[in-house]
Amino acid sequence: MNRIVCRSLFLLIILFGGCAGEHKYAPNLTLTKTGPTIDAVAEFHSLYPAFELMSGKEKYGLYASTTERVQPSELTDQVEHEILTKLDVAGVFSRITRFDPHPDVILTGRITALHEDYRPERWATMTDAVPYSGKLAQLLRLKTHVSSGEVHLTLLVLKSTGEVLGTYTGKSSFKESFTPSKAGPLPGTFLNQALSDAVHQIQIELSHDVELRNVASH
Repeated sequence: MNRIVCRSLFLLIILFGGCAGEHKYAPNLTLTKTGPTIDAVAEFHSLYPAFELMSGKEKYGLYASTTERVQPSELTDQVEHEILTKLDVAGVFSRITRFDPHPDVILTGRITALHEDYRPERWATMTDAVPYSGKLAQLLRLKTHVSSGEVHLTLLVLKSTGEVLGTYTGKSSFKESFTPSKAGPLPGTFLNQALSDAVHQIQIELSHDVELRNVASH
């Protein structure tokens, strides 16, 4: 009887916080103003994911048993919209828009990596093979889950003629161990933190590029 109780408790620990039903990952950036606004209207064109991401050879998006997969094209559109919106709100350029009849600069870019793998630790799935493992995990306060991933983005700023003015890169990776609870972390939390970090790096590079500021203002 004790063995059954221990297994049940352990399963509750593993699944707690992940049983609220499936949900989709949604990119969510947190940015603040980091420098003076570049006096230019920027027209935002598409971001282009690496072929490996679109073909499925490399992971793209959130991978977790409790979440519904987002199609690559949909995910790309969401990331584009989030970056455009948040860079505009943060005042990197005087205005960022999808279309302007006479833009000062063009923004485009590449997604080289963007993924999170949210999963239970391997030992945490071995409740049948290891008697009393759940009780031991409780006593030792072991962290039952791990989340790992990476974001790698490149933003290009071009003149309306197509001449490249600058290339700006943001990278962030993570590997976190934790025990899920009602307070989180939910699947996608670490990915959004990494996405914010990567875009923040690009934002700083843009805001402090004196040459870009001079070219854009003429």
